[in-house]
Amino acid sequence: MDVAEQSLIGLIWSAIEAKDWKTALSLLEDGISVMPDSLYLFQLYADMLIDELQDMEAGCLMLRKFVRLAIEKNSKDWLLGAMHQLFYSSHDYSRFPFGERLSMGKALSEHILTLCQWQNAHSRAEYYHAMAYFFHEIGNNVVAVELFEMTVTLVKGLPIQDELKQLARLLKTLAEYKSHEAVRVELL
Repeated sequence: MDVAEQSLIGLIWSAIEAKDWKTALSLLEDGISVMPDSLYLFQLYADMLIDELQDMEAGCLMLRKFVRLAIEKNSKDWLLGAMHQLFYSSHDYSRFPFGERLSMGKALSEHILTLCQWQNAHSRAEYYHAMAYFFHEIGNNVVAVELFEMTVTLVKGLPIQDELKQLARLLKTLAEYKSHEAVRVELL
């Protein structure tokens, strides 16, 4: 982040803390128009629309733009940021149109799968991890478990000191997904 972006983010956070949503939105819109490559501003804007203002219509438009830009930029950070924004966050999407999230997640997943084949093990692990949450959310737990298993396999091959905590979290989530799938099979 450069000095201008840091300064702007400071102003935005001051407005957010004061619950001055009009000012915060205005600053975010101005910031995105001046700094269209700021992933953080896009994430913050989406967070504010969905979490703070609960404006699902504007949030949906923002997320569509976010996903489109992530695909156009073909950037790992943007692709993962968009996928995490939609499926790996604490956001309450209960009032958000599920079909919209599904469509956006599908577009991101398709692009990620194409891009993923040329990536190193660490990047593939990050992509598979992000996509696993999408597949779990849409009810395809079999694919989610497979993606988590591939992630764990890739992470196990990386330097231990860098990935030990990540591996523990992955194994915990994988166990949860597997137990979820077992319960689902028993119910059928």
